[in-house]
Amino acid sequence: MSDSFYVGRCDLDLHIDNCQSLKDKRRIVSSLKEKLKQRYNVAVCEFGDLSLWQRARLGLVTCSNEREHVNNSLRATLEYVEGFHDVALLNYDITIT
Repeated sequence: MSDSFYVGRCDLDLHIDNCQSLKDKRRIVSSLKEKLKQRYNVAVCEFGDLSLWQRARLGLVTCSNEREHVNNSLRATLEYVEGFHDVALLNYDITIT
């Protein structure tokens, strides 16, 4: 039995399609954040690009006692984001420690 655990972090850079205001952005980003939390049990926060209405930066965090579980969980969230309507995934960075 291992006494260690792994923390996975994923930074997402998103372009929000068909967004005309910060209100539109807030609606789309809030919906995406809630779905990621519910489906994948990850913590999600929005950071950076807060005043740009067609861009969003999200940070995702998850942890487990198995490195592979952390990696698979973050990869699944990426697949979901890539298929999410109204957003395009421009870039991402995954770090597991």
